[in-house]
Amino acid sequence: MVLLRHGETDRNAADRFQAQADVPLNDIGVRQAQDTARALRPGKWAAVYSSPLARAAQTAAYAAGRLDVPHLRVDGLRERDLGALDGQDRAAFARRHPHTMRRLLTDPDYAPPGGESGRAARSRFAAALAGIAGTGPDPAARPVLVVTHGGVLNLLTRALTGAAAGAAPDILIGTCAAARVDTAWTPGGRPRFALRQWNVAPHACEDPPTPPHPLPFVDLDDLIAEESDSKEVTRT
Repeated sequence: MVLLRHGETDRNAADRFQAQADVPLNDIGVRQAQDTARALRPGKWAAVYSSPLARAAQTAAYAAGRLDVPHLRVDGLRERDLGALDGQDRAAFARRHPHTMRRLLTDPDYAPPGGESGRAARSRFAAALAGIAGTGPDPAARPVLVVTHGGVLNLLTRALTGAAAGAAPDILIGTCAAARVDTAWTPGGRPRFALRQWNVAPHACEDPPTPPHPLPFVDLDDLIAEESDSKEVTRT
């Protein structure tokens, strides 16, 4: 499975929180999405999934068109809800509230006023990915492309790499950059993920290099809350 962050928006360019605001791609983002799609090889991919938010769905539509595969929107792939932070200038907020900014990035139990905790957003995102992964291995299966958002990708990555709470991430994934996760399966047929590549061009994930060491796998069920909402998948 390859997880792709959407292309650039005006809020990205202005370095403002956009969270679940339905902001479309700007002109640069459209070019990024088109260039990303053109670099992918038809026949290598099974399907494209995306968040329903416009910036992710637009990015996914270019890829699905290039690959001639289904494009399915999954509500659980939405960005984290940041409540009162939505629309604020990120750098200005970090200067005024450095401790809160660090908590936002590293403390899974922190929720902005009116927003979603990191743990809740990660649980929702993991549940969506588990549904996409399915219920068992298929040796002939081709990878799927999942177009989503930087915040939830960062939350997942910290969980897969075991990053200590309180340690800031080294790098946030760029617009139209990707992460590849390998999938293994529990005896009960539930998916387990390991991070193989991070912040790379998605076409670089088509033939990933062999990792020098065995990858540590994490059960997605361990990241999913007990009362995770069941989200409907719809075809576009």
